[in-house]
Amino acid sequence: MGGRGIRDLRDIICVSRLTCHESGEEFISDDEKKVVREVSQLSFSSNLESPTPRNESGNGRVISPDSGFVTNSSPSAGTGSALPATSDIFLTSDGAFFDDFGGGDKPPISKAPTGTALFTRSSIKKKKRKKGVLPTEPSRHELPKALPLPPVASISSSTVTESEFLAGKQNSENESHSSSLNAKQRVNFDEMLTYMDATIVASWLTRSNNSIHDMSAFCLKGDNFVKLAHFWLNDFPDIQKRDIFSMEHEFLLDELNLAFAVGRESGTVSRKDLLSLCGAVFKEYPAKLLGAKGPHLFLNYLDIFTSEKHAEYRTLLSDVKCSTTNRQYVQWILATRSFALLNVWTSIINFYRNLTNDGASQGLPIHEYSSSNENLQQRRMLQAIRLGYTEVIHYLIVNKHVDPQQPDSHGRSLVFSAVMHNQPDVVKYLIKRVQPPIEINIPADTGNTALHAAANSGNLASVELICQCPGVDLNCVSPYCERATPLHLAAMHGHEKIVACLLHHGADASLRMGTTSVRDLARDFDHSDIVALLDTHSNNK
Repeated sequence: MGGRGIRDLRDIICVSRLTCHESGEEFISDDEKKVVREVSQLSFSSNLESPTPRNESGNGRVISPDSGFVTNSSPSAGTGSALPATSDIFLTSDGAFFDDFGGGDKPPISKAPTGTALFTRSSIKKKKRKKGVLPTEPSRHELPKALPLPPVASISSSTVTESEFLAGKQNSENESHSSSLNAKQRVNFDEMLTYMDATIVASWLTRSNNSIHDMSAFCLKGDNFVKLAHFWLNDFPDIQKRDIFSMEHEFLLDELNLAFAVGRESGTVSRKDLLSLCGAVFKEYPAKLLGAKGPHLFLNYLDIFTSEKHAEYRTLLSDVKCSTTNRQYVQWILATRSFALLNVWTSIINFYRNLTNDGASQGLPIHEYSSSNENLQQRRMLQAIRLGYTEVIHYLIVNKHVDPQQPDSHGRSLVFSAVMHNQPDVVKYLIKRVQPPIEINIPADTGNTALHAAANSGNLASVELICQCPGVDLNCVSPYCERATPLHLAAMHGHEKIVACLLHHGADASLRMGTTSVRDLARDFDHSDIVALLDTHSNNK
């Protein structure tokens, strides 16, 4: 990646945004217990307080709060079938709106436009209207007043106040994006939201639902999440992270520009207004995502999107820095945040998949090197250990996704697992950086410790590291192997340098495995160099 310029990065990103990954290999087994959640699962009452329409030029025309288009009638006209006041509206996976009439089948009310897979600047330009000319009739099929919502905590009152919606205090004049609105308006976007196109918001939700499915399918298969995390933390330079987020932010502004096309063309909504709204719903950019903790934040959000963290999922999608006094605008704001996050995250994942040509995992499926008793995060830790991805192990530990003191389903510590996969750099990290220290003498269900495993496999670097651990028991015995010590196993397998290392750090050569001494094992297996080493050590005592 280090040799790629900004033009190459832009080209790859644009290709990524237009590429649809469809593979018959993309599946998740039942034992993964995946969560594929619709962004609009949670239904809200459609009995909402209608926004006050804006009159334009005293000509009797008003801008519909549902679509942002100028109409010749009231906002409620032309919206299709009337809905019962107590009905609930929700969006299905295929984009259809349904009305819950309290039982039986739910007949479709209307079909949300699915749009293209992803908007690009060229497609946005094609959709722009002639400057200064406002249509007199809606050019899109208008939708019911109650738009689908992302799954956030329900709002009980019929009137949403600033304190009820969010503690929505906008940060002061030091916000990353300035706004033409004054301090009070920067908190409340009601005036601006009058011009928002509801059909575009509906298409955003459809695309967000697709993003959830696609990200879950990718991240929950094999070791895709761990490999992506390694790329993001280790192989992708910070300067190119800034570039990709900057370009995705511009794409997001293009989407907002399209959603507020009428307001933009009439001059009522400025680019600074769009920047202000974008900063409120996508508040992580730029400070948090480009800060020191930004790479971990990106992965934490991806984990929330693709795992069974329902409370965190709801909290994340409802965390915006703005407020409104209108319930329908609440829906639009939360839908905008959902789209902003999911669109950016999906685009970056697709960028990674195109860059690495990694449309499907090439590694072992999770269940082939871990037990089904491990949860998702523990499996990811075992994957990272197997691959030697120290920075991913660090991410999982410092973000408390995994308890480093917790052994796996076979009683093996993380150090033991690192020894098994011959990853001395991982062993070094786990021994020297994890606090409190991992218990080094804990035996697995076989009775062997990490030092037994290292001595048995001939892993000299790991043996040296473990021998230096405070409190290590160099003479630990395996109850299921005639009380063999690590020195017995090293002598049996002819690992001369490991025998020397253990003796140097104080291992007792007089202990017996059953009735057999260490010297007897070396002699019986014809390891004459080890016999000589043991004789020299005995004479020097």
